[in-house]
Amino acid sequence: MECELCGKTISGKPTKIRIEGVVLLVCSDCARKYSEFIVKRPQARAPRPIRRPKRTPLSYEPQYDIVEDYSERIKEAREMLGLTRELLARELGEKESVIRRLEAGSLVPTIDMARRLERLLRIKLLVPKGYEEEPSITTRSVRPELTLGDIVVIRERRERKRREANEGGSSR
Repeated sequence: MECELCGKTISGKPTKIRIEGVVLLVCSDCARKYSEFIVKRPQARAPRPIRRPKRTPLSYEPQYDIVEDYSERIKEAREMLGLTRELLARELGEKESVIRRLEAGSLVPTIDMARRLERLLRIKLLVPKGYEEEPSITTRSVRPELTLGDIVVIRERRERKRREANEGGSSR
């Protein structure tokens, strides 16, 4: 076998060098001269273990639904924060047309997009499956709202107390 660089007969094992992308088999003298171009043999490495993301069993993953009035919530929150559709789309990494369709109610967001919208707009779009938004008897507010009937009753009590106070004060 002859050296592909100088043409001498190679005694022993030839050395591989790479010059300008071409791999050549050379003698030991040329290998010493061009030592920086020697093609290193890849060392056998132990294969890396495949990393798989940890997943929780499906039975433990909560299932979510998108609230029915998602379009109004998204539009109101965007306007309250002073964002344009273009800015919101840029922040979400979506097209402006997607935001327009979400606000019009013609596109239902994916769970992932709903989570991003919740985080960005500080609103609630996801509810657990089967959750109904009707208020129950136990979820009354601390201060109930007054009705017209309540106001009439309160006024009648005040008038009665005034009459009793006047009658009690005039009899002395």
